[in-house]
Amino acid sequence: MFAFLLVAFTLNGIQATASDSLYIPINLQQAYEKGTRAYDGSPGPAYWQNHADYVIQVKFEPERRMIFGRQKIIYYNESPDSLDRLVIRLYQDLFKKGNPRDWGVNPGDLHEGVKIDSLKLNDRPLDLTGNPFIRRYGTNMIIRLQNKIAPESTVKLEIEWQLQISRHSNIRMGAYDSTSFHVAYWYPQIAVYDDLSGWDTFNYTGLQEFYNDFNNYDVRISVPQNFVVWATGRLQNVEEVLQEKYQKRYQKALESDDVIHVITEEDLEKGKITADKEWNTFHYVARNVPDFAFSTSDHYLWDLTSVQVAPDRERVLVGAAYKAESSDFYKVAELSRKSILFFSNEMPAVAFPYPSLTVFNGRGGMEFPMMVNDGSVANWQGTVHLTSHEIAHTYFPFMMGTNERKYAWMDEGWAVMLPFDFQAREAPGYDPIEKAIKRYLSMAGTEFDIPMIVPSVVYGGDARNAYRNASYNRSGVAYYLLERHLGRETFLKAMHAYMTRWQSKHPMPFDFFFTFNHATGEDLNWFFKPWFFEFGYPDLAIEKVAEDQQTLTVKVIKKGNLPLPIKLTVVFQDSSQTMIEKAMDIWRSGKNETVIKISKEKPIIEIQLGDKHIPDLFDDNNWIRMKE
Repeated sequence: MFAFLLVAFTLNGIQATASDSLYIPINLQQAYEKGTRAYDGSPGPAYWQNHADYVIQVKFEPERRMIFGRQKIIYYNESPDSLDRLVIRLYQDLFKKGNPRDWGVNPGDLHEGVKIDSLKLNDRPLDLTGNPFIRRYGTNMIIRLQNKIAPESTVKLEIEWQLQISRHSNIRMGAYDSTSFHVAYWYPQIAVYDDLSGWDTFNYTGLQEFYNDFNNYDVRISVPQNFVVWATGRLQNVEEVLQEKYQKRYQKALESDDVIHVITEEDLEKGKITADKEWNTFHYVARNVPDFAFSTSDHYLWDLTSVQVAPDRERVLVGAAYKAESSDFYKVAELSRKSILFFSNEMPAVAFPYPSLTVFNGRGGMEFPMMVNDGSVANWQGTVHLTSHEIAHTYFPFMMGTNERKYAWMDEGWAVMLPFDFQAREAPGYDPIEKAIKRYLSMAGTEFDIPMIVPSVVYGGDARNAYRNASYNRSGVAYYLLERHLGRETFLKAMHAYMTRWQSKHPMPFDFFFTFNHATGEDLNWFFKPWFFEFGYPDLAIEKVAEDQQTLTVKVIKKGNLPLPIKLTVVFQDSSQTMIEKAMDIWRSGKNETVIKISKEKPIIEIQLGDKHIPDLFDDNNWIRMKE
């Protein structure tokens, strides 16, 4: 049940009104009362968040698809609370027999869950058999603590575990042939404990994606000879795992704007790419990142390049690892490099925050910190769209730490909108804005067009289309319209304020809304409320036209409840045209109609309302032909 909280504030003389106020759920109001969030959209003076250090050692046996892991976690309790439990995510219990799932899976991939071989808490072994203080349900393991974790203190957790990677059911990760794998959602991970809801105990059923703390990872992955490992972070021991020839190519790529072919088809035929040992251990380190993923294969090509994203930053190492038959992937390293430059300099015009990125040729399209898992796409437009979309996720949710489990639109919508210009530029003839609008309109106004503010976690099973509409389509269109309304300069000013305030933190929806209001000096709740909080659809219409000898008067009505910009195209008898545009804040006051006067300098034969970049559910009321 929601409570209404009137957020009254003055921004450059603009006063929010009750009709424009945004309601805040009771549980979220507590954050403002405790001072962890502020009404201007900033982290409050009492803001805190927890984090952990992970040291993981893994032996991966490709033939059996088995991972044998040993890890140590130091968990830092920065909260003011004494924690009486730890919540551990065991993501691959998704495949545990009897657990709920959003997709059907191959019966051959079902198992008894992630096997925990040993568990120590502060060097004390815990009994895993019949222990009433340890409970597993869904994909969570909850450890009730006899001694609470005090504020500003740490706890050490040591786990030995094993897991078999799914062969057929590739939900964001898995086996793509007998010797090629992307491994993600894989290690026992401490869930988020935050200032909003305490422990995140939502079950992972396949649809939900990320909500993680910002952690440090030191990971060693042992694989058989001839296997190469690509992973989150930077490779620390190139000289130990690659033959000298490939070391030199790797080092060259660190300083090159050109694409260096580190492993070619000819190299694969000759063999002897990795060190001449039965097992090689690839050592990766990543700091202040929300997750860790890796890929491995013994027959993938490898391209590398690098890019300077800011004068005071080291070059970002950019690569693609792919099958020889994936023809589009031969251009993916360069495409990724261009994407990173675009995001760094144009939209959102924030320097790429991580030191490396690898696009791995797996299946589907899925992002991870410094890693992308993409299938090959038949046409170049699809390759451009998929690659840039997944790389955009580096900012949301990875740099920004948004809760994609509850508010998927806070990252998926941005990954749709941010690369619009880049996609149109790199794939001539492709119109990603039009595509996003068409996808949104296919569901707009139906009972499955659910307001974005409804937590994403309630979607699942047969409601997956509603999830995709709210998370990707409606949100991507809303962000685009917001940028169109504010203009690029003001939009980026607000965007930079939001990203600066909340980088490496955990923003929620109201932090975004309030920051944009504060940074622009404009009460934008008239836009946020219908687009993000209400049921409804976009529909403008020409209701009637009146004329005298000098002027044509056009009445435009807002039949739907979502505000839109007005664009009138006036077609004259000599086939010339003129455009009349009104920003969508024309609807700010709550009125549902407006009048536009057009000078009859020449005989007018037709008036058209809207265009392909303005979502309008019903276009049969968008034009009128004048009587001759």
